Amino acid sequence: MRRSERHHLKENPLAIAIAQLQVYFSEWSTGLALGLALVVGTVLAYGGYTWWTERTASRAGTLLAEALVLADAPVIPAPAPPPPAPPLDAADDAETEPPPPPAEFVQPPGSYPSVGAKLTAALPGLLEAADAYPSTQAGITARYRAATTLAALSRYDEAAEQYEQVIARDGTGVYSRMAALGLANTQILLGAHDEAISLLEQSSIQEGEAELPIDGVLMNLARAYAAAGRAGDARATLQRVLDEFPTSIYTENATQELGVLLSEG
Repeated sequence: MRRSERHHLKENPLAIAIAQLQVYFSEWSTGLALGLALVVGTVLAYGGYTWWTERTASRAGTLLAEALVLADAPVIPAPAPPPPAPPLDAADDAETEPPPPPAEFVQPPGSYPSVGAKLTAALPGLLEAADAYPSTQAGITARYRAATTLAALSRYDEAAEQYEQVIARDGTGVYSRMAALGLANTQILLGAHDEAISLLEQSSIQEGEAELPIDGVLMNLARAYAAAGRAGDARATLQRVLDEFPTSIYTENATQELGVLLSEG
């Protein structure tokens, strides 16, 4: 064997090893690049989601705040006109100048002449915030306030619809529980007594005590029973208020209403 051939054979293992290292580092760098790309993509996606969520919450909060400025505005009605001046005889009339007319009332900026006017002005903004961002906390709050506003304006069918949406979107949250009470009261006014009783019975269980005043729920339940003609259940529920909540703010009302029911037999 010639010397050049032997030298070539000796160099082959080194060349093979170098080639293998090149392949290894090439694969490693490719994997590293893919891993880094995946990490960067995840970070960007999370950052984008977080940015979008915060931006959405901020916009929803802004719309809600603007609507609440109207909903919580002061009510300043125009003053009653002054009583007419007593008649003067001819002598007094000649010597006495008539009093100047009262100054015309000007509604103070940011106020409303009546509660109805204020609620009517606030309602579109509340519904806008609720419909634009229905799943955010601000949107749920806006919808609950819209429902109470509609109920205060005696628009009970529309109020019931908004209460139902709050219950559907807020799950077991406090607004869902409050909306259940609002919906029950609205149903009583609409004559849907059985539906109201079902909601109030569910709300009166002890699981909701941390969020809702059970004595208040029981008072509403007793009135729903009475409206449905279930006087016995109404009496029992009022008695429960007196027995279980002796220091309740509803004690006086419960005593009076129970007395009326007992007198009616």
